Amino acid sequence: MSPFRIVAIPDAVATAVRNTSVSPFSDHPTHTEVARGYGPCRLCLQPFDTGVDRRILFTYDPFEGLESLPLPGPVFIHEMACGRYSETGAFPADTRARAITLNGYRRGRQLVGH
Repeated sequence: MSPFRIVAIPDAVATAVRNTSVSPFSDHPTHTEVARGYGPCRLCLQPFDTGVDRRILFTYDPFEGLESLPLPGPVFIHEMACGRYSETGAFPADTRARAITLNGYRRGRQLVGH
């Protein structure tokens, strides 16, 4: 068993964002554009096809309901529905070859590695 988990945003968050065009964290409007970078999508964790896929940018707080202080940040999801990444513990193969920043947290929102 892996000592870490790769956690995608909940399906309900992606569905709400797609249906309302509003961020679930701040009620700010979302922004939709043709992908200018490869991502990954925070729901399926697959990279965007730059110049082809349309993506939605919005503010999201992964610690909402878990911690008392917010830690919002920008995330992208595919504009069209995509499947949620299953939490197998494995790092997504299509993302492994890309240069990305990964932050690791433990309970209490304590940063343990990046």
